[in-house]
Amino acid sequence: MVRGLIRSWLTRTSRSETARVTAVRDSQRWSSLEWKGPSLVRLTDAHARLDSRRAFRASDWWVVGLPVVAGLDLALYLTLQSRPGALAVRLWGWAPPALMAAIALLAGGALTSALRSKTTWTWFRGSAFVGICLLVWSVSAYLTYPSSYDDRPSAVPFQLPLTGPVTVAWGGPTHRVNYHVASPSERWAYDLLVTSDGRSYQGDPLEVQSYHAYGREVRAPAAGLVHAVHDGDPDAVPGQPDRHRRAGNHIVLEVAPREYLLIAHLKASSLAVQAGDKVGAGQLLGLVGNSGNSSEPHVHLHLQDTPIPDTGEGIPLLFTSYRLQGQSAVVSRGMPLGGQRRGRFFGQIVESFPRPVIL
Repeated sequence: MVRGLIRSWLTRTSRSETARVTAVRDSQRWSSLEWKGPSLVRLTDAHARLDSRRAFRASDWWVVGLPVVAGLDLALYLTLQSRPGALAVRLWGWAPPALMAAIALLAGGALTSALRSKTTWTWFRGSAFVGICLLVWSVSAYLTYPSSYDDRPSAVPFQLPLTGPVTVAWGGPTHRVNYHVASPSERWAYDLLVTSDGRSYQGDPLEVQSYHAYGREVRAPAAGLVHAVHDGDPDAVPGQPDRHRRAGNHIVLEVAPREYLLIAHLKASSLAVQAGDKVGAGQLLGLVGNSGNSSEPHVHLHLQDTPIPDTGEGIPLLFTSYRLQGQSAVVSRGMPLGGQRRGRFFGQIVESFPRPVIL
């Protein structure tokens, strides 16, 4: 124990002597005064504080990494905002998640350094920490996929696929009203169902027959050529979506050159068309089901520029001649908005007007 105390005292003495010699040597560069006594102690203390502020420690690695990640963040943001189409689709799948992981790593390094390091806080460390906060805030720029079609909606006139009042569960331009906006192909997707007093079912929520939309007729929103049909998937239990089957029973309808309308989650064995068929607007396609990656019976539809689901970019799809519930004015062409909060739907309730022609 005595040896340990002596060794500790010798170490502190050696460090103090080193600091004193360094402080005196540096002071003699600028002054011929001889430092000793209390003045020398104050000089040594001031020199030690300044040296601590200048010192760059291994725990400050995040300060060096900050401008690198910030540069990559800016480059990715500008690239995506230029809306390069297929390149944006390829980048979207991995670049934003990788960037978010790098930002999380920097934030963790900054917090660890602040908690463990005994180095005096400096202006550049403070500025770097502010930079970390700004990077974390910049993540919000990647909540919505920037499609190259954002300002070029389809010219095709679409009608609602369900007759009677229809509730827009999800639909619109932002993530607050449409959770699909983060997906390139589903950027402008809709989820449509039927509600009563804000609820989409009555009875046992685990039974598909309890849902108001289940079994309702689904009609073609526009004329076109049936490009592909998939049938045979069973209904999933509400609240337990089948994530392996994604679109479930679905129809891909080519409504214009490089414009493919996907109508998904239909009931098994209810599809009334086959690949190669030409259909007219309002023609029966099938019945509402709960197949595939569906939380409850509804109709999912979105327009994209490729025929294969979950590929390509989404195209804005506007409905024509519909009326909002409680309003007498008819919307000639527009995009009804969705939304959900605490299990209740507060999206707009719309209905075709005049009623679509049933074929």
